[in-house]
Amino acid sequence: MMRWLAEARNLEASGSVGIFAFLFAVYIVLKGGHYSLFEAGNLATNVLPLVLVGLAQYFVVLVRGVDLSLGPIMSVSGSLAVVLFPFGVAPAIAAVLAAGLIAGCLNGLLIARFKLSPIVVTLATMSVWDGVALVVLPVPGGEVPAGLQAALTSGSTLLPTSLALLVASGLFGLWVMTTRFGLQLRAIGGDEAAAEASGIIVTELRLRAYGLAGLLAALAGVYFAISTMAGSPIVGDGYILPSIGAVVLGGVPLVGGRGSPIGVVMGALILTIVGSLLYFADLSDFYQSLIDGVILIAAVGSVAVRDWVWKAMGR
Repeated sequence: MMRWLAEARNLEASGSVGIFAFLFAVYIVLKGGHYSLFEAGNLATNVLPLVLVGLAQYFVVLVRGVDLSLGPIMSVSGSLAVVLFPFGVAPAIAAVLAAGLIAGCLNGLLIARFKLSPIVVTLATMSVWDGVALVVLPVPGGEVPAGLQAALTSGSTLLPTSLALLVASGLFGLWVMTTRFGLQLRAIGGDEAAAEASGIIVTELRLRAYGLAGLLAALAGVYFAISTMAGSPIVGDGYILPSIGAVVLGGVPLVGGRGSPIGVVMGALILTIVGSLLYFADLSDFYQSLIDGVILIAAVGSVAVRDWVWKAMGR
């Protein structure tokens, strides 16, 4: 319990919580002042893939890395899932998660073992997985078993399954950070040399971080395919920048070692609400990437200014 409380105190996302609350209030006003549990479930369904990919990016950023291949891994996973579903849901999901784990561990192996640049490695594997996704599923489509979408999105009228999964994702992130594994990831990002001197096997932990990221990206791909009843070989490309944006908006510095997974959830919610507000403003979807980029630059700039102020104040 004390570790959970300590992790809650580590939440550096009070700003993102406030921003989300403000944007959410504006959204409700634009809708006429009403908001139902059904609509909350729809929001959770839309944001959950980004939350999962954002959490994947978070664990990588903690160890001072970045993974540009998470989007394509998501594409491959969703495409592979809809191809394998006719052979059984459980075997299909198991195969997809195994593929995601292998893809993440491959990144980790190249980065941790061979000391290659995370950007260069994941940029290369991003192209590889984009190609694999097109081979697995050349055009959007595939088959999702009847009832599976309803089971993972609608669920009970008292609590939509998607909303429960969203909460579970945030709690999972918190739990990981209370474990020895999570504490060691934070230590590596804070001071790698000190972490290694204290007995932490940095290479192994970094590899495991990328492996976990690949697993979460695969989950995101499967959920997206199920919720939309189709796979897509290019859908993950649209999640690369937002996954980094969710991390930064959540108050997680790109230099690693700090930040809370709940902040990442808030960051993903902010980006999703912004998209909804664009719809109400009758603006083209073309502006979504533009605004996401502006938000990301503003978030990074605000963190840099904050750190400069703290340094000037001797904190």
